[in-house]
Amino acid sequence: MKTLYITDLDGTLLHSDATLSEYEIAKIKEFYEKDMLFSVATARSMITGGQLLKGIPLSAPAVLMNGVFVYDFSEKRVIKYCKIDEEPYKNVLDIFERYALHPNVFTFDGEFLSIQCTGIDTRAMQWFFDTRKIMLDGRFYKVKSLYTLPENQNPVYFNFFAPKDLLLPVAEELKNVSGINFAFYPDSYTNGWLLEVFADTASKANAVKFVKEYINADEAVAFGDNLNDIPMLRIADRSVAVSNAAEEVKKIADIIIGDNNSDSVVKFIASENGIEI
Repeated sequence: MKTLYITDLDGTLLHSDATLSEYEIAKIKEFYEKDMLFSVATARSMITGGQLLKGIPLSAPAVLMNGVFVYDFSEKRVIKYCKIDEEPYKNVLDIFERYALHPNVFTFDGEFLSIQCTGIDTRAMQWFFDTRKIMLDGRFYKVKSLYTLPENQNPVYFNFFAPKDLLLPVAEELKNVSGINFAFYPDSYTNGWLLEVFADTASKANAVKFVKEYINADEAVAFGDNLNDIPMLRIADRSVAVSNAAEEVKKIADIIIGDNNSDSVVKFIASENGIEI
């Protein structure tokens, strides 16, 4: 049986300082050498995900930005991506504008990922701007309006970091917008919440199903910790939560393992494949 092991990064595979241990790196390389199917499903992009996974071989395509992209890190190639259609895109902008909030809009031109924004509202958004502008080689632009995007730039994703109370009314209104999905959950690094918006065709669940079929795997075993992982865990053949996961995640998981700081994901995979831990 061909089993695809696919794991969330932050709070699940990564330690709390957003790193992989030397042990984890060694085990992932061992999985690769043994022709096991191992990959990641994360809210991170090919830029930040690529930095974390540099030099670490994945034997299956990765799911990025909560399912917006299916990406082959070995070939540095986008296999599939989902853009937000014009009407829902404008409807989402209208909601943010009603609350005088300035989201980040990620766009894709078929080759490069860029980000546009019209302002910065919170310290967490400033941190995001400062760090991502460097990572994107300057492709993080402050613009006058997000309603008209540069030519060939397809909107694929919104995000906003803020206290929960500030974003909760926005999230409530987004429930009534057709053509989009969104994720709203505690952020691991800013002590606030993260709101992400993407096309209704994009989700970790849809992307994991696609990857499973793309590589002809017989089953998918998914690992997660946060609310945005729930759709993926629900469609997986087996779902695994780390012990530090949100209670809502642990309730729907088939299996609960140790915490993210104990290399628990790779230990679980090694154990059920007869690999020395």
